[in-house]
Amino acid sequence: MREAKCYRAHLTVYRLGNLHMRNDQGLTLGDLLAEPEFHLAPLVPGRLESAVEGIHLSELEDPTRWMSPRSILLTVGVNIAPDTQFGVRLLDRLSATDMSGLGIALGHYLAEVPPAMVRRAEELDFPLFTVPFEVPFRRISAFVYGTLASKDTYRLRRTLSLQATLLDLLLDEQGPRELIERLGKLLDTTVLLFDGEGRVVAQHTGRARLGARAGEELWETLKGHHSRGEPQPVFQLSGYRVSYRGVWLSGRLERALAAVFANQPVDELAETTLSFAKKLLTLDRLRERDSLALRHRMRSALFDDLLSESGSPRELAERLAHYGLSPSSPLRLALLDPDDLAARVARQGRADEEQLEATKTLFVESVEVFLAHQGLPYLTLAKSGAVLALIQFRSADWAEAERTVSALRVRSESVLGVKLTAAISAPFESPGRTSAALREAREALLFGRKRGLRQVLSFDRIQPPGRLLVTQQPAELRSIVRQTLGGALEYDERHRARLLTTLETFLAKDMSRSRTAAALSVHRNTLGKRLDRMEILLGVSLSRTDDVVALSLGLHAWDMLGRPGLSELQE
Repeated sequence: MREAKCYRAHLTVYRLGNLHMRNDQGLTLGDLLAEPEFHLAPLVPGRLESAVEGIHLSELEDPTRWMSPRSILLTVGVNIAPDTQFGVRLLDRLSATDMSGLGIALGHYLAEVPPAMVRRAEELDFPLFTVPFEVPFRRISAFVYGTLASKDTYRLRRTLSLQATLLDLLLDEQGPRELIERLGKLLDTTVLLFDGEGRVVAQHTGRARLGARAGEELWETLKGHHSRGEPQPVFQLSGYRVSYRGVWLSGRLERALAAVFANQPVDELAETTLSFAKKLLTLDRLRERDSLALRHRMRSALFDDLLSESGSPRELAERLAHYGLSPSSPLRLALLDPDDLAARVARQGRADEEQLEATKTLFVESVEVFLAHQGLPYLTLAKSGAVLALIQFRSADWAEAERTVSALRVRSESVLGVKLTAAISAPFESPGRTSAALREAREALLFGRKRGLRQVLSFDRIQPPGRLLVTQQPAELRSIVRQTLGGALEYDERHRARLLTTLETFLAKDMSRSRTAAALSVHRNTLGKRLDRMEILLGVSLSRTDDVVALSLGLHAWDMLGRPGLSELQE
């Protein structure tokens, strides 16, 4: 009896200490036990702050299958009176299924609660209380459900208020950064928004302060949940609980929203708000894609007009300036050919035309995102399975252009699995030279393919002999090699000599005998004998310009063919 009085005093303190409780905290066990009209007597109060989210009346041995979690069970003890162990087993089941307490009405079948049940409740730290005979269960049930209804009404008003606040941001076209900032403040926690490749595009730092590498760790964990097909996981990370939502469009993850809370269950209000924020982000991404599609069509139309020279130079220059490209600064045209795109789609089991077009669109978007991140003004146009990009680099230096396009090739292969053959035109300034730049890029691309080259090729780095030969068929190239170098090639194969190597070095050293001899590590007299023998075998004079040009073309053709032997040249 003294313990019961102590419990009641403890409840009085609890009730006085929680008079300031906000409406959104809901009904707790302490609230129910402290309600004066019921005169409930706690035998084992357990955790007074435990939530009460339902009430159930039953005399069954296992009523938990019909009870929702965090509910109170009320019983008159009809089965406990003849069998104390029935009550002990009942406590075990209630405790194991996350219930909030057991109330036993005295005066019907029991005059007091069996001591074995009290001991078991203390061992489990599970709330156990008695109900006076004169208090009907229906009055307690009405109180609980009335309180829960008030809580739900408040929660609904609160949820609608939060959603209206977030919706206003979208209607005002504030963008995802402002949305994440407001969401983090409303939930009073840390919120991150990732793009589809794991970059943090917006973040609000709240109570949960993550480490420097926590964003990367969080993204890797999210990818693991994606791969397992979990649409709405909640998981632990570095002592925090994370709830996230993925924004998917056309089977592609476009955004990932992650909220980081203290290591405790995420309440229903937060989950509902996050789900609504996901819908807003989906709408914002759809609007962004529609806007991007419109801008892309306008850019493509301008690119087409540049290639066909539709419009006056002044008009084209003004339209270029609208997209940040200055006709007075050097431009280059890059031809990006995803040569294995169709094969890649087929390998993934999606060989239909619709999926192929979707993959091409994704590739074009990837190119545009890359160039935008580089801070380079650009226009793009999908043409005949390839992508053309008109790019304004910071200088006319070919090295900058090659570095940028090389990085694009690496990114396309690592992120999309798309291998590129890429070629770049020479720099130009007049919009009227766009079609000529396309021809240059195509010529550079053809030159690289004929030589089996996979690196980025710049038109202005291709020597004139290479440009002259790039349009020739293999049979014509073999004929040129036989005509210009055949005698020296036959001599090298028969005598294991190095006449062709000597000729290449001689031409590379600007026909300087001293520098050629030094490069080959031979005496000048030895070099002179080799050159004399070559002139006799080939019927040329190394002092005659026409003969030197012909020999240079022959060496380029031989190189483009892969330096075949004499027998291969006869095919």
